[in-house]
Amino acid sequence: MELDEALEPLRRVLPERRTVGHPESVVAAVEAAWAAPAGGVDTPSLWELGVLSDEEVLETRRLLAELEQELWPVLRLPDTVEGRDLALARYCLRDLLDGRLDPLVAAERIGFELCPADDPGSPLWPVRGWLYRAEDQQEHCGGLTKELVAELHDLASQLLAGPLS
Repeated sequence: MELDEALEPLRRVLPERRTVGHPESVVAAVEAAWAAPAGGVDTPSLWELGVLSDEEVLETRRLLAELEQELWPVLRLPDTVEGRDLALARYCLRDLLDGRLDPLVAAERIGFELCPADDPGSPLWPVRGWLYRAEDQQEHCGGLTKELVAELHDLASQLLAGPLS
C-alpha cells in the first residue's frame, strides 16, 4: 500500500469531523488509523487513535485534531469550508455510485448540507434541484422511480468528471 492510498481514509474522516450535525464516527476514525501504518504513515497520535474503543469519543476528537496537525503537510486537506464541503460531496457521490449510500440520503446530504443555500452558482446546485423533484415524486408517487435514481447517478458521474474532479 502506498502512502497516498494509506492517507485516503484519513482525508475522509478529518474533514467530516468539522461538519455540523455529523460528528466524526469513532469507528471510521479508528479504521482509518489502523489502515494508515500499512502505507508507511507513522505518528504518535495515529497509534493512540488505533487502540481506542467506540466509547472513547472525546479522546478520539482530541487525537483527530492532533493527527491532523501531525500529518497536515501530507494530507493535503482543503483549507476552506467550501473546499471541505466539495471534498465531502465527492466522497458522498462516489459512495452513491458504488451503492454504499442511498440516493435520497446522498442527495439530502449534498443538496442541503454541503451546497450553500444561497449560491445557485455552486456546482452542487443541480443536486438540490434533483432533490426537490425526488421529494415531490415521493409525496405523489410513493417513492423514487428508477428513472429518477438513474438521473442522480448521471448527475453524480458528471459532477465527478467535471466541476468536482
